[in-house]
Amino acid sequence: MPLISIHLPSGVLSKRDEAVLASEATDILLGLEGMAENPKARRLAWAQLHHFDLDDFYMAGEPASKPHYRFELTVFKGTLNETVKQKLTQQLTELILRLEGTDDNILNAARVWVIIHEIEDGNWGGAGKIYYLQSLRSMMKPS
Repeated sequence: MPLISIHLPSGVLSKRDEAVLASEATDILLGLEGMAENPKARRLAWAQLHHFDLDDFYMAGEPASKPHYRFELTVFKGTLNETVKQKLTQQLTELILRLEGTDDNILNAARVWVIIHEIEDGNWGGAGKIYYLQSLRSMMKPS
């Protein structure tokens, strides 16, 4: 049931590449959660693109000279350990740089931020009710 919000400048990636970004970001997160092949989990994974004008982004009070990106991932607390968080950050950064067509180096990688929001059990609502991690795991089991 992860939520993926991707903040990116308008027009930097083609619409096709934006679709690839949303799809592959979903694949990365579900894969690291161990749910990549679970169609029930995939149906509950949301990815949303948030566009902003490139000239509306500032660094140190000055207009940024290159595009910057921010992933905000919302997951249940305790579903991602430190190793998985590191892999997630690395893979999402590599994804952006590949789609952007730029070298994977520290200067380009520093333009990609990954922020992970962990929701306490009992604080995630949808479809008119509160969901708990254990009940979601039961729902996700193959039929």
